[in-house]
Amino acid sequence: MEKENWVKYFPYSQPRDQQVKVINKVLNDFENSNKNYAIVECGTGVGKSAIGLTIARYLNNKFANDPETGCYFLTTQKILQEQYEKDFSNLGMRSLYSSVNYSCTRKKGANCKDVQDLIRQGAEKPQQEKCSFDCVYKKNKADFCSSELSITNFSYFLTEKNYNGKTPRKKILVIDEAHNLENELSKFIEISVSEHFAKSVLKIRMPNLKTQFQSFNWVKDVYLPNLNQVNNTLSEKLKRFGITSQKLNDLKSLHQKVQLISNHLTKIKQFIELYDKDNWIFELNQTEKKGFTKLVFKPVEVSKYAHEYLLSHADYVIFMSATIISHDGFCELIGLDREKVTFIKEETPFDPSKRPIVYMNTGKMSANFIDKTLPEMTKTIKEIIDTHKGQKGIIHTHNKKIAEYIRLTVKSSRIKVAYGSNRESVLKEHCNSKNDTILVSPSMAEGVDLKGDLSKFQIICKVPFPYLGDKVCRKKMNKWKWWYDTQTIRTIVQSVGRSIRNEEDEAITYILDSDWKRIMSKCYDMFPADFFKSYCEY
Repeated sequence: MEKENWVKYFPYSQPRDQQVKVINKVLNDFENSNKNYAIVECGTGVGKSAIGLTIARYLNNKFANDPETGCYFLTTQKILQEQYEKDFSNLGMRSLYSSVNYSCTRKKGANCKDVQDLIRQGAEKPQQEKCSFDCVYKKNKADFCSSELSITNFSYFLTEKNYNGKTPRKKILVIDEAHNLENELSKFIEISVSEHFAKSVLKIRMPNLKTQFQSFNWVKDVYLPNLNQVNNTLSEKLKRFGITSQKLNDLKSLHQKVQLISNHLTKIKQFIELYDKDNWIFELNQTEKKGFTKLVFKPVEVSKYAHEYLLSHADYVIFMSATIISHDGFCELIGLDREKVTFIKEETPFDPSKRPIVYMNTGKMSANFIDKTLPEMTKTIKEIIDTHKGQKGIIHTHNKKIAEYIRLTVKSSRIKVAYGSNRESVLKEHCNSKNDTILVSPSMAEGVDLKGDLSKFQIICKVPFPYLGDKVCRKKMNKWKWWYDTQTIRTIVQSVGRSIRNEEDEAITYILDSDWKRIMSKCYDMFPADFFKSYCEY
């Protein structure tokens, strides 16, 4: 396989050397080595999107006469989905979101999901020219399904493929930000059962459940039959409801309730089928305000379900990410046969001297030492931000406690704490402000693009070890000895990458937690090859 075989499918004028190497390797192994999976780990700046697109377009042409020709692209981030659509719409890339994101042109105040749900329930009759042929969502979905290049998010794709079954099978699947795949599959499979919902909607009492065994049997033998009965009753009520403009709000409320129960019913049935006590973690939680009990079941290992729920929907699957970290570990987590996988890794082409990393020991930030270390750490943070007057930056705290401590002790109008419901609005404020604002957040290690002057420095307050209070985390850590370190390194590398988005960017990273030395020494070879080329300690 040579560049000349595929260069006409490349979306830009000329591919870079790294892109040529990756595309040649993947296509050659797909065609000549009986491989149908590719793990493409490329650092920021290599150009993963163009690589995935070129491979997809080449294969689309190869299988042009196959009824399943075409490629689905999946991502976890709306901003990345929009970027694909913007960059490649001229090549036929079509993007699709869930129907709730499209406004109905026939019913003011309703979205396409509202009206389509009513039609399916028989409570609304479609107008021939609108809901059958001119629905905004349906038109977008038709384009998405028929296009050879289509992009959407994980959640929508998994739901459509496994519940609705109305999107066609395509030959190729490109999974961007693939390091999030395990979590996306876990979220799709896990379930929670609320005492409040059981009492207020199903009119049944949740007994005093103590064990996983008791809880599963109650969900299977009592909760599920009652949920099914209420779903049938409300569906029949909705069919009889009828529709007038005066009753639209009541109708919307009823069909939203029906949809909620119907979706929940589907997940509970799926859970009963999948359940294996050795592969599920059970948590018995209490709601904060009224103390209602909540039963939560989470899978430990998703490899048992990955093929059925995702990988079976294509012949060729390309996993792309800057932070796979462990290729063998990724194969084990997702359930890939290594004999069918081609592996390739390319480091970021950005100059290491423009992204130095400085370690400044301010003390241990583990649970037993954090309260003692925080005062010393905030002194160092004040010194750093004073050094960077006139420059924007970001402080990665990893947890809310540190973020709030900084808010209270680093008294500066530059500090903008962002997490929870205000995360996006504060991020937007930071990006639009002409002042030298500083983001402080426990949840911006990835999915945030702080290019150019949006961040000239960043501080990592705490080594982002996974939370050991999480039962799933502990189970995975015991099952796979490499898992804990892999997760930690991935988050560090992702955090460092927030401020270096192109070859012109320059930003310095400060690491303050003394536990950094331990993870660096233990896992030095797991970091990108040039990670330490501009590293120093103070």
